[in-house]
Amino acid sequence: MNMLQKISFIILVFISFQLNAQKVFPLLDNRDYFKSFHEGQTRQLDYLKPIDVKYSEEIIAFIDNKSDLYVYDGRTKEKLTGLANDYKIGMNLVAWNTGPIVSVWENGRALTLTQFGRRYEVSDSLVVFEDLRDNVMRVYYKGEIHDLYYSVTDLFMPQYIGSNTVAFRGNGNVHYAFIQGKIVEIGVFNEAIEYAAGANLVVFNDPFNQSFAVAFRHQVLDVEPTMVRSYKAGYDMFVYLDRNNNLKAYIDGELTTLSTYASSYEVFRDMVVWIENGVLYTYKNGVRYEIANYIPEDYKIRDGIVAFRNLNGGISVFHNNEVEIVSNLTGAPFEVNGNTVRVQVHKGNYVFFKNGFTYQE
Repeated sequence: MNMLQKISFIILVFISFQLNAQKVFPLLDNRDYFKSFHEGQTRQLDYLKPIDVKYSEEIIAFIDNKSDLYVYDGRTKEKLTGLANDYKIGMNLVAWNTGPIVSVWENGRALTLTQFGRRYEVSDSLVVFEDLRDNVMRVYYKGEIHDLYYSVTDLFMPQYIGSNTVAFRGNGNVHYAFIQGKIVEIGVFNEAIEYAAGANLVVFNDPFNQSFAVAFRHQVLDVEPTMVRSYKAGYDMFVYLDRNNNLKAYIDGELTTLSTYASSYEVFRDMVVWIENGVLYTYKNGVRYEIANYIPEDYKIRDGIVAFRNLNGGISVFHNNEVEIVSNLTGAPFEVNGNTVRVQVHKGNYVFFKNGFTYQE
């Protein structure tokens, strides 16, 4: 077992990042009633159309017609505030600001992060925010607030924020990665570094060693002896195009070559898809699968599935290692949340597809 395999084993055993099936899916019915769909049933959240809606697999956050901010977690609807200037959501959390006061709600618990805030960003499980009282960049993670760096000049919001990771430059051009609650020093670089931040890891081209490297919670390792052309990170995985245009991936604790002819690729959480010679592929559990023998006009990647517009204009989905047709309706709008596909048949009428079952609303 090599070092990368050992690191992956530790992650899987001790800090396994659970993929989320869909628990909520907002919709407006034909009377503009605001509802949420789950497992063939809908629950009404409001009788009036909301002003704004944001959602993940786990929660729905919305501004109602009275400008109140609410969150719904599949069980209860809770009012967060009567005045939110802005709000952003993660997997199980909502962050919002009322002027300079930045707050967060996570799993039923609300907390004020700072009364001297300005900018903030949210990922699956993080809130990265400025605290101007101490002129410090901080991050909220699993109920705790961590300092990223202090500054005597203006603060710079980190550009690379992953599911539970942040890559950033501190004072003196020292680069760091916040990974699962721990800050790891990467190195001192005068050059600007482009990171790919995922869950439990951060990857980057190392200009000092001229290598391609990965930062885990406890150490930084070289993946390739030379810098690579491009790279993207997901949940406990990363995918990259090496110097010879080979598409490679670190998946399930092993490095594997996905393709030698990939023209493009995308990563979302535990999924990777790529286009090779006009064909759309994915890779799961050590097996390469053909999703479509053409390049779909539109496709969307989510948790373990790929939904796409087929050649007839309908919607098909790759799930459980096979492709099924969801709807034959030509040109119908579709969305994906978690492992559920929603196709709008008419205004207020939808078809939902999940785990091989079709539901009509």
